Amino acid sequence: MAIAARSSDPVFVRGGPVGCLALHGFGGSPAEIGPILTALAARGLTVSAPLLPGHGATGPALAETRFRHWIRGAEEALQELAGSCTQLHLLGFSMGALIALHLAARRDVGSVCALAAPVLLDDPHALSGRLARYMRGGPPPTALRSLVRLARLVRRELVHVRAPVLAMQGDRDRWIAPDSGAYLVRHVSGTARLCLLEGRGHFVGLERGRDEVAAQVADWITVRAIGCRP
Repeated sequence: MAIAARSSDPVFVRGGPVGCLALHGFGGSPAEIGPILTALAARGLTVSAPLLPGHGATGPALAETRFRHWIRGAEEALQELAGSCTQLHLLGFSMGALIALHLAARRDVGSVCALAAPVLLDDPHALSGRLARYMRGGPPPTALRSLVRLARLVRRELVHVRAPVLAMQGDRDRWIAPDSGAYLVRHVSGTARLCLLEGRGHFVGLERGRDEVAAQVADWITVRAIGCRP
């Protein structure tokens, strides 16, 4: 089953007892990590990739939401996934990586995979220009400021993340600080590994080499999943 590259629909694929909650980025949708979702489902995992509040074509506008709403949407999806799975793993891209780390700081999970996590984001204007070209109508300033507050919160919480963490980041990513991945792996309490992807930008799940990235993520999760080996 291939996940559509342009759809803004949420994704849920029922597989075995090992589940993965996958979270998209700011202003995006699960399609941003479609190839990775396809790879995880092919390994027999149950995959849940919700459309977070304020995102996509339905629901409240992004300008009307804050990071607490995005977190609440992720928490609800994780709770639902926990009802059918005996083991949970977290995957997040960009803003979704921040939310995944926030969740991991508060509950036991099997592992975390953080793609292009903007943990050092501290200036709401730093992303504004790039997002203006990426998002129709430009980024809502209030939501963008809330994203910065989320990054600051997660930096304080990293010490509470004890699950194994894989941080993946493109060496040509101009959307986030170059030291973001290194900062992340230094400050979590569990084992952590940084994978720098040569010649890749921010959207590592969709760019050239996406199949390799998808395979690496699938390997990372399945090797750590009880009773599920690649």
